[in-house]
Amino acid sequence: AVNASRCMYCGNCYTMCPAMPLASGEGDGIVLMVGGKVSNRISMPKFSKVVVAYIPNEPPRWPTLTKMIKHIVEVYAANAKKYERLGEWAERIGWEKFFELCDLEFSHHCIDDFRDPAYYTWRQSTQFKFTKHIEA
Repeated sequence: AVNASRCMYCGNCYTMCPAMPLASGEGDGIVLMVGGKVSNRISMPKFSKVVVAYIPNEPPRWPTLTKMIKHIVEVYAANAKKYERLGEWAERIGWEKFFELCDLEFSHHCIDDFRDPAYYTWRQSTQFKFTKHIEA
């Protein structure tokens, strides 16, 4: 049992008891994010972007979420270049065009204004360019 007056919404109760139902029928939802990648192959790692700020949580089949993802993947498959990642395709055509093609409504929740403090002080990528040293 959770003591509601002391709850700070950390989710630690769930780690101790995974069977605990945390979902709320009224406020529980899903955020759909697109375009992130961890790999540094070809281009730098990227944060994903919020493309749908709220989708109702409808277990066990998630029909609304499934329909949205299927539509995004179909639009991407029809318009991307061979071997182009979804996020790279969205950046190439522009995020405005991405929202338009995927029939997604843009809201203030989708604004990407996150700047990690490390952005200004640390290396921004693990990609290195090696050059051959030639002695004269």
